[in-house]
Amino acid sequence: MRKRLRALGAACVLAFAGTCAIATGAQRAVAVGVRDRGANSESARPALWRVYDMIVDFEKLPRTYTCDQLWYEFHGILLRLGAPLASIDILPYDCSPSPSGDMKSPKVEARFQLPFVLRPGVQGAPIEAVERTIRLAPGKPKTLHVSDCRLLRQIDGTMFASLPVKVHTAHFDCSAPRPLSGKFSVTLSLPVIAMAPTAAATRVPTAGSAPH
Repeated sequence: MRKRLRALGAACVLAFAGTCAIATGAQRAVAVGVRDRGANSESARPALWRVYDMIVDFEKLPRTYTCDQLWYEFHGILLRLGAPLASIDILPYDCSPSPSGDMKSPKVEARFQLPFVLRPGVQGAPIEAVERTIRLAPGKPKTLHVSDCRLLRQIDGTMFASLPVKVHTAHFDCSAPRPLSGKFSVTLSLPVIAMAPTAAATRVPTAGSAPH
């Protein structure tokens, strides 16, 4: 059984078509990686890690998802957003025990970190961040499939709406017959890690284990 996420003092419940404030915190963390080659050309800015702890509440999805399927869906999306692997902790519940089940309104509790950009000129920040544009679509990440149109549309209307991201385009034609319904996508930009910080930074909280 997966461990429940450590409380931050408050939880953010995100229901489809609704938003709320996120309980956040900033802390130093060790980042794995080097300067991002896919980042935009603007110069890196000082940043801290911000912790997000939220619940995404899905409503009447057109297909069932097991808890393992939802875990991998969120894991792939969060990695693509630039969340450090060791900071990601995901707990799906109210999901179907099998792919043939009939539970179509699951919930996912997700805890992760993203860079929070500080004012230019701030000294001593443990990391640097740059703005990067990414695209989410079937196969990007690999865990996102052509049958996940309404899943991503609800994530866009809840989680993305409550994160420091700029959504440039969002195309969802989920009610169209296949293959048109499988051509959904979201293009957004957000701060991502620019370079690894010094060894003096403290460690990222250990992530929860993958489902078995």
